[in-house]
Amino acid sequence: MPRPAPTAQQQLYFLGKIERLLSEGRFTSTYKFALLIALTNLAVEQGDDSGEPLKIGLDDIARQYLALYWNMARPYPRIDAILKQNREAAKPSKMISLLKDEVRLGQSSYERLRIYRASRSTLVTETKRTLTKDVVYRLQTIGKSSESAKDRFLYDHPPTAAECSRLKHIVLKPGVSACLRRMRGVIVALVQARWALWIRENNDKLAADRELESFLFGANRTPVSVYAERFHDMQQGRCFYSGERLATASAGEVDHFIPWARYPLDSPFNLVLASRKVNNSMRDALKPLEWRDRWLLRNETFHETLVAPAPSGFGALAEDAEAVKSICRWLYARTG
Repeated sequence: MPRPAPTAQQQLYFLGKIERLLSEGRFTSTYKFALLIALTNLAVEQGDDSGEPLKIGLDDIARQYLALYWNMARPYPRIDAILKQNREAAKPSKMISLLKDEVRLGQSSYERLRIYRASRSTLVTETKRTLTKDVVYRLQTIGKSSESAKDRFLYDHPPTAAECSRLKHIVLKPGVSACLRRMRGVIVALVQARWALWIRENNDKLAADRELESFLFGANRTPVSVYAERFHDMQQGRCFYSGERLATASAGEVDHFIPWARYPLDSPFNLVLASRKVNNSMRDALKPLEWRDRWLLRNETFHETLVAPAPSGFGALAEDAEAVKSICRWLYARTG
């Protein structure tokens, strides 16, 4: 029998722990902020709302890091310089060093890179090495390390970097995944606010402009119109929502079934072709349950088509199918 989900009181207590970690923890770099967001996203994508523990692979956390830091490896336009992500002036952040050459190659997002170059594992391997060496065993440290060891409320880990370097995964403690899922919006907003404040305090040239948060955390959207022809064929030339006939693929628009504003996900498993009229009328609204069920069935029926390379050279990743279902369960459960 699954463990019971955390109560509302337990969730508030957990949120207080996160807030204390952010306000009292020692942040010599931004890596801890990234780990908190990565764990929260993976709880949504891989977990459920029970109180069960959740095993998360370090490879998956590394991929989250690459996506989070991708845009930050570019110069911030306001000062035409890459923003510092650690306090050591003579030693650039390892994540920025890893990514700065990659982002020079083009304006694509990390999600597109991992699809185009799935066989390339160097970025993931190096990021994982940084995680195990510098971040995993430090995230939950507040005050004296001996005191923090008694209050590892997120996950347990070996006490040293050398021992952590051998980790393949971490296990979120009972109830942690459910709390992260239930309060994702609040937790991510808290972490992003602290991350942006850290950047402002440690980059002398920054003024109090309002574009910093958008630069740091604005997700890069893949040009999804490349999928229009494929969806036009799959949907037999009709709008996925209304059934209206679309004479050509360009007569419709490729839409995110789970709205981008609710959870940014460009996988073809999350895309459909819709008429412009219907698409514009919904904007960021959650779709009706009957549409949701039809969309989930579509994903199962056309799984092989969705993961096959498109004319532009890429399709979905097979693991996206389960992630989309988990995100869907999370989102519809939250909205009742």
